[in-house]
Amino acid sequence: MEEKIGFVIRGAEGITLFKGVTNPKEVYKHLVDDPANDVRVMNFSNSGKYLSFCNSINTYLIDTETGEELLCHPLAKPTIIVFSPKDTYFVTWEDYCIYGRRTNADGTVRTPNPNINYFSIAEKKHVKNIIGKRKEDVPQWTSDEKYMLQIVGSEILAFEEGNIDKSKFKTVINDVNCIAVCPHHIQHLFTAFIPSKNEVSKAELRRIDKDMSLVSSLTFNNCDKLTMIWNFQGTAMLALASVDVDKTGKGYCRIPFLQILSFNGEKCRINFDKEGSVHNVKWSPTGSHFAACYGYMPAKITVYNVLGNPVWNLGECHRNQIHFNAQGNLFITCGFGAFAPGKIQIFNFHEQKEIKTIEVQNTTHLEFSPDGQHFYTATQAPQMRVDNCYRMWKYAGEMVYEFSPTTKFVLGKVQWKPMPEVVNHKFNPSQLLKNDKPLCSVNSSESGTLISGEFELNSTVCEPATDFEAPSTSKDSSNTEHMAASQPKTKTQKRNERKKKRDERFVRWKIC
Repeated sequence: MEEKIGFVIRGAEGITLFKGVTNPKEVYKHLVDDPANDVRVMNFSNSGKYLSFCNSINTYLIDTETGEELLCHPLAKPTIIVFSPKDTYFVTWEDYCIYGRRTNADGTVRTPNPNINYFSIAEKKHVKNIIGKRKEDVPQWTSDEKYMLQIVGSEILAFEEGNIDKSKFKTVINDVNCIAVCPHHIQHLFTAFIPSKNEVSKAELRRIDKDMSLVSSLTFNNCDKLTMIWNFQGTAMLALASVDVDKTGKGYCRIPFLQILSFNGEKCRINFDKEGSVHNVKWSPTGSHFAACYGYMPAKITVYNVLGNPVWNLGECHRNQIHFNAQGNLFITCGFGAFAPGKIQIFNFHEQKEIKTIEVQNTTHLEFSPDGQHFYTATQAPQMRVDNCYRMWKYAGEMVYEFSPTTKFVLGKVQWKPMPEVVNHKFNPSQLLKNDKPLCSVNSSESGTLISGEFELNSTVCEPATDFEAPSTSKDSSNTEHMAASQPKTKTQKRNERKKKRDERFVRWKIC
């Protein structure tokens, strides 16, 4: 299986497409002679059959199996490339602006060219271009490609059955900022975000029909940015908002709010138990759970079910990223950048067992392969422009390939080739080693806190059992605490003690 897995690397010298993990073989290579004409954007199609990229001169479409160039179009400035779900079209977006002089030789004022370009993959040609000044104006499709939605001003246009020339119906949503189309294979829905600085901002769930009827809505105070994340099945959406709050009268801080909105209109709010920003939120591929990394460092990671109930608390550690594999049975937490020196923890998600902990210095990116049994770690620009390299790993923590050039090399991106046919290939993660940690526990050396419990991630209804304190294992520390308790304490000390006890307390969830 691993010899069929493909990936592409993008650097200052161009792009290279490989096949294989432990012994990658080159399938296609595109080099650039002038560093100013480097490849800045690329993307695979959803089936993995095609790869599109731009080398600052032309936009290309490549067959990933043979390396054949199917299309070469003079389009130099795209910054976004997206494919329709069934690979009928691919669309590029670039900044709507004028490059060079603002007037022609005859003195007339130049106007920007239409910046959203449509390409037909079957016909291998450019078929349409329109004006879309914002990135949010890039069209979105339903999973069956029955409808394509696009924002034009305050209008939402709906195109039907692959007809991209004339809209079937439309609706007006004043001040709409962005939309997110639901990937549900039967229900055709979308959410629209309407920001407002002085009033209540809204996220509306609507049906894709002639009336664009309203199903439900979420409200946020003083929210000007909203991230909408549908799960893979299209049954629920996470709405992550940041709200400006001034508690002290000295300045505003951004407080995150996370809400769940189901496709039938039900909603609930997630209450985080630690202050600070939300670093990362990810849905499990099964759509039944999601994980959030939040709070001031050391950050906290909690897994919730689709009802918003916490079912697995991984405690506090210096981490800022979380990753699921495509099969949903492996889970990785990691801390990159200034937060931690590349610490990566690999878990069996269904059994809540830690498989391995590794450290990969200077890592900036990590991503699972389509088969779910491998992942790469990479040091990429622009986060780091020295020691750029990438490594391939087995899910048990064994490195199987390393690309570490001795000469100066700038790595812009590593991206796996999608392989939908292997996503449903199930496998059983390896059993815990003897020195691995016990069931459902994470011992954070940074925070010195052990959080444990017994959970069942397949359940959807949970209720908390009685809280209790973890017994102290140190006699000296017990004596020290007793002596400290006999001394008068200030209000600040009492408050700090209460906070410490809250952090050390854990909840055991009883499955209904």
